[in-house]
Amino acid sequence: MLKFVVSKAEIQEKISVASSSIGSRTVDPILQCLLFKPVNGHINIHATDLQTSVVSTVKVGEYEGSEAFAVDADLIDDIVKNLPEDEVIFEYANGKLLVKSGKSRYNLTTVLDVERFPIIETDESGIKFSIDTSILEEMLDRVSFCASSESAMRALNGVYWEVHGGFLRLVASDGYRLALAEQKLDIDNEFDFIIALKSVKELEKLLSSTTEPMINITYDHSIVSFNAGDVTMIVRTVEETFPDYKRVLPKAFKTRVVLNVDDFAEALKRVMVIAKRGTEKVQLKISDDVMELTSQSPDYGEAVENIPVTKDGEDLIVNFNPKFLNEAIKHIDEKEVEFNFVDNLSPLQINPRNVEGYMYIVLPVRA
Repeated sequence: MLKFVVSKAEIQEKISVASSSIGSRTVDPILQCLLFKPVNGHINIHATDLQTSVVSTVKVGEYEGSEAFAVDADLIDDIVKNLPEDEVIFEYANGKLLVKSGKSRYNLTTVLDVERFPIIETDESGIKFSIDTSILEEMLDRVSFCASSESAMRALNGVYWEVHGGFLRLVASDGYRLALAEQKLDIDNEFDFIIALKSVKELEKLLSSTTEPMINITYDHSIVSFNAGDVTMIVRTVEETFPDYKRVLPKAFKTRVVLNVDDFAEALKRVMVIAKRGTEKVQLKISDDVMELTSQSPDYGEAVENIPVTKDGEDLIVNFNPKFLNEAIKHIDEKEVEFNFVDNLSPLQINPRNVEGYMYIVLPVRA
């Protein structure tokens, strides 16, 4: 048996956090459940889709018994949200779960063979390091949108983490563009791994919802865990090799352009009206101190915009998928940005003017 009393706000929050890792479709009903397990004076709530696991620690005054139970996640979440009082009593015995609050009572059926619930654990002897929560959240936001959405492209359907030379680098690419963010860390170890995009999205939710100032990370080769106070996310790394991203980073530039982010974003938005109805490309013509943006459609016509820029180097005409340029600009908070060109066939490197440790690479398209 197991009995504990908890506040509605506490249990509702922890159920919601744990439930986020449950997959939408599964052939095994136990993967649609939350596992409630007493450990060291607390109740841990476990959830998993086998790739990502979340453990939420529930603060209870005390509990009786030591049995664990598993109950449908969507059901218990719905029940707790609608309970009338702040105090909630959980009583589990002989496969049945009683949930009481005020005058409300629910007698629920649970999954009997809780031993089948897959619990992923990290090796405490793994490599440990910490990073500021807001910094990691910002790094992921700056790169994750570039990851491939194709699950079959396993090496690119995620974010590559590289710890080297005292820096953490996050890299994502879909083969047409690449984003890189780096941060100095107090760590001597060197290692790398890939986290699947679905797991990255769950991690981003954790980072945005926690009030913990630091994230504690443990890496043990096949598994990496992220601890934020009462919540721990455990992720299986992707067993693939990320392409050598350094090969696509330009070494020298023939044309450097400095422009206002808002000017470019507004001009790009207007020419995209025609681009999305035509060739899905925008031409950038750079000459003197002007950038001309042009898009065409055989059925709808042409759009032309001009914005002032500061140019250093050769004149240039080059074509891009406007979606890739637009998404890059949206993730830059600075007023000015640098566009660094090699030629009209080589990758463009975009850098925020006054921010180090972040770059965006996009391949041009042929005319």
